[in-house]
Order: sequence, then structure tokens, then C-alpha cells
Amino acid sequence: EKEEKEEKEEEEKEEEEKEKEEKEKEEKEEEEKEEKEEKLEKMEEHELI
Repeated sequence: EKEEKEEKEEEEKEEEEKEKEEKEKEEKEEEEKEEKEEKLEKMEEHELI
């Protein structure tokens, strides 16, 4: 009984870790995408001048 509860808590904790990692990964990709777009915009602006 007690072991089952601990096992369940362990699984939930792992799930949370996984979700957190996924979220961080997505945020990082989003940031990189934004940086690329900013660089592109700067390059385009530069070309216009």
C-alpha cells in the first residue's frame, strides 16, 4: 500500500520533470527563432540603406 503510493508520487514527479524540460526546450526554440528574425530584419534594413 505505502510502496504503491510512493511509486505513484515518483511517477508524477518524473512526469513533471519531463513537462518542465519540454517547456524549457520550446521556450529556447522560440527565443532562437525570434533572434533569427531580428537578425534578418536588421540585415534587410541594412540592405535598404
